[in-house]
Amino acid sequence: MGKEELLEKLLRSYESSFDVFPSYQLGDAFFDAYAAFDMTGAKYVLSKKAELWRVQCYEHAFFRLRDVLTADDVAAFREQIIDRIEPELVRRGQPLPPPDHMYSYVTGIFLCDRITPEAEKAARAFRYNKNYRLTFRGYTQARLLVFDFSTGRLFGNGAARKLKKGYRKIVPAFFAEEEGESVS
Repeated sequence: MGKEELLEKLLRSYESSFDVFPSYQLGDAFFDAYAAFDMTGAKYVLSKKAELWRVQCYEHAFFRLRDVLTADDVAAFREQIIDRIEPELVRRGQPLPPPDHMYSYVTGIFLCDRITPEAEKAARAFRYNKNYRLTFRGYTQARLLVFDFSTGRLFGNGAARKLKKGYRKIVPAFFAEEEGESVS
């Protein structure tokens, strides 16, 4: 399975819950695909007029195909989160996210033929967390996953640890030689 085939398979799995956009551009950054998800939950008493609470949760997943992933690619994704993704997609150009915002995940998924050792170190150490009003207005967290086709491994940062289980169900063939390895 090649990068393009895996991307198509991943996007098909996202289509049931996400709005999927191929070849997405945000500012001067180009992504091979983008998937957006939002969910609203609320608790009512007797009628919808008597709302006890409401929460909104979001995920923005950005897909990139690379021949070689470098540490500069990882650093550029962090800059894109800071400069464009978080202000425009999470806060929507406002000082804070919407009032009922609980969390937003920004997920970067790189599908690469190979990666440099520096890129692997940078991906594993990747961190981005932002709280809004001491989390009373929610938080944003970045998760980063890398599919390395040269070794058949999937790894990422600590925030992406739980994502790996879901990807095992979507593309079990990719993990045939990787049993026992954990995302860190």
